Amino acid sequence: MKVKRLHLQNYGRFEDLTIDFAPTSEKMGNVTVIVGNNGAGKSQVLQALATNLSWFVAKLASDEDGFNIDKTYINNGKNEVKASIRVDFNENNPMPYGLEEDADWSITSVKDGRLKSLSNYMKLLSKTVRSFRSNLTKEDKYSLPLITFYSVNRTISVEIQKDIFSYQYDQLDAYKNCLNSNSIVFSNFLDWFRNSEDIENERKVSTESILEGLNSENEKVLNEVKKILSQLKSSKEDKVNIGLEMLEESKYKIEKEIHEVQKLQKHSEDISRDLPLFFVKSALKYFTGFTDFYIRRKGTATMIVEKDGEKLDVNQLSQGEKSLLALVGDIARRLAILNPSLANPLEGEGVVMIDEVDLHLHPKWQHDLIDKLVATFPNVQFILTTHSPHVISDRNDILLYSLDDGELTEMPNVYGEDANTVLTKIFDVDIRDSKVEEQFTVIRRAVSKHDYVTADTRITELAEKLPSDHLELLKCRLLLAQAKLAKSNKDESNHAKD
Repeated sequence: MKVKRLHLQNYGRFEDLTIDFAPTSEKMGNVTVIVGNNGAGKSQVLQALATNLSWFVAKLASDEDGFNIDKTYINNGKNEVKASIRVDFNENNPMPYGLEEDADWSITSVKDGRLKSLSNYMKLLSKTVRSFRSNLTKEDKYSLPLITFYSVNRTISVEIQKDIFSYQYDQLDAYKNCLNSNSIVFSNFLDWFRNSEDIENERKVSTESILEGLNSENEKVLNEVKKILSQLKSSKEDKVNIGLEMLEESKYKIEKEIHEVQKLQKHSEDISRDLPLFFVKSALKYFTGFTDFYIRRKGTATMIVEKDGEKLDVNQLSQGEKSLLALVGDIARRLAILNPSLANPLEGEGVVMIDEVDLHLHPKWQHDLIDKLVATFPNVQFILTTHSPHVISDRNDILLYSLDDGELTEMPNVYGEDANTVLTKIFDVDIRDSKVEEQFTVIRRAVSKHDYVTADTRITELAEKLPSDHLELLKCRLLLAQAKLAKSNKDESNHAKD
């Protein structure tokens, strides 16, 4: 499942906006990033997507309507608003549309007391939902697409419920609060994690019991064979030779079986491993560098992680660490529930929208965030907004847009560019304070005009305010020194000619 296009009419800041999302014919990746000043409309685009997609989720779950467009989003001076979406559902799209066709639908809203000229269009969506429901009815483990939206106002709840034991999750549970919550309910992830741990532990006990029983039975048979062998070997009759050979072969086979069972016992954790839980733990470790994730049940139940050799309660982590852990954990949990048939459920499809994906994250974690999202969730389409130059220089297949005063512009690839270049080229931000930059400009001009006194004076003035190892200040000192040396060499050359 991939969202291909969104069209907004009189929606918020946009009178008429059409935006295509990756993958496109030019950008084959699954990531679209929107940048722009505060108030440019980035969040409104994601909100419109979430509102449209809520109709698919609601109709799939209970054949109800999705969210209506909030009337406050109707553009000033207009009476009606319309948001249309085009989605590629791949093989899930019903006939007669075939594998390559898309499902389009539209939702509208009108101001109170006004006549309505626009109407909702749901024909293709209804057929698509019927196809999903039919497949879900026929197949117990039919995969469903992930759809979720993380707003800029997201908070994190980390308390674990006390009454969760061995709960059987229904696939549609993964859609709970997927588009209408301002919080990442990390407690839902922790409850799922604990439940999965309990299932894994029960499976481990059961596996060990079976292997121990099998090993005991084999040992019993082996002892019987050894006893018979001992009796036959003491006999001098030739007719027992054939029986001896058969028993020796049986003894060898049983000993081999016992050896294999003992090997399995050593690896009983691998045999009983809950694969969704295993892949989720791997994802968390990959993103955070933390290890040894588990739920501590003694006292108040909580998740314990190992960071730099120290075991910590998740509540002891920084806001940025908790934010990333909660985000990745929530995506992984939903995918695990939605894709029970996949060996690695993190390879499931879906659409994830994250407003200000860099929120609370240190630049070090911002730098390769998209790379890790794509590597961990390879078939998920990500639609993101950000204010971070580190995020958008992460990959060369990102579809990058800039929003300014309601106008959308596709931006050039900035993969591998330094942060200062990205700030200047994409965010239209000066790389340093304008007054300081003006001083550097004066110095460079003075050097070019051979006004070394002015250049020296300005460098001295800046040196009192800036760190001694300031790179641009060092460059200006070097530029001035080179200019003085060049002038000195030229003067000496002219003097020699004279």
